[in-house]
Amino acid sequence: MSEKFNVVMSIKPGLPEKLLTEPMWKRLHEIANIEQHTEITDFSDPAALERMKDADYLWYGWEAPQVTAEALNNMPKLKGIIAAQGVAYKGLTDEARKIAKERGIFATNVQAANSIPVAEYCLGVALLESKDYTLSQHQYGESRAYINREVNYADAGTYGKTIGIVTATAQIARDFMEMLKPFDFNVIAWSRHLTDEEAAEYGAKKVDLDTVFRESDIVSIHTPGIPQTAGMIGEHELGLMKDGALLLNSARGIVIDHKALEKELVSGRIRAVLDVTDPEEPLPADSPLWDLPNVVLTPHIAGSMGCDLNRMGASVLAEFEHIAAGEPPIHFEANPLA
Repeated sequence: MSEKFNVVMSIKPGLPEKLLTEPMWKRLHEIANIEQHTEITDFSDPAALERMKDADYLWYGWEAPQVTAEALNNMPKLKGIIAAQGVAYKGLTDEARKIAKERGIFATNVQAANSIPVAEYCLGVALLESKDYTLSQHQYGESRAYINREVNYADAGTYGKTIGIVTATAQIARDFMEMLKPFDFNVIAWSRHLTDEEAAEYGAKKVDLDTVFRESDIVSIHTPGIPQTAGMIGEHELGLMKDGALLLNSARGIVIDHKALEKELVSGRIRAVLDVTDPEEPLPADSPLWDLPNVVLTPHIAGSMGCDLNRMGASVLAEFEHIAAGEPPIHFEANPLA
């Protein structure tokens, strides 16, 4: 076996033990020098500095301090950053990114692993809500009597229903569309730079944004929450939705104009399943959305949690195994300055 490389961790304390199972830790110890329970929470801490000077790789993740130029300079041997989060470089200052580029420090992320549970969440919602799951549960619980499903839920089912994807070039959107292929949904998709060929590859048809909202029985949002997308879905887009159509947001609440959304939902005209909201979850206790029968609110559970964290851990371990084998990283993330 080749000589072990040195790894330091800067990540939320206790999280590595949730990411890696015991067998995963055993394997990592076989190929790397890494101390458990030694997460760096301050890159200027003397004890951290002592470990950092010999670090070949930085295992970086949730709630870690920002990587500054000084921090990188205190890791003169650093070859790569293995991020246990969707984007590695967002944790680096601009100056640190420049240094990483100059020194040839690469970065990887677990975006592919973290997108799977979100896509599964969307698939589960799409299947259940197409069957009028929430509506029937409310009505059945209130009446506690026989309900004629052919009358009350005359349009329930998945066959031929249309699912519209907003920002279809996002990794989660692509995973979701891939998961939809075995079902009899009609999938339409929009994204600023989506091509007809890309849409077809995922079993979808490229359309404009208005068409997504106008024709879909379910609209699924996959837009990143950045200043440029704040409120991009507003009164106009929501007003195009069919009566009874479902809005599914597992991305970021900020991309939807909250006042416009609240107005539509309070009216009862459309339905929603919201794993994210604006203001940031949870909504204020007096928000009317809590008590609406046409709204399901979940506490940001779509992403990796529980046993799904082990998928992210497996992705991190795979990167280190490739490094140990002298192979290039699997989930390479391009430096935005490159």
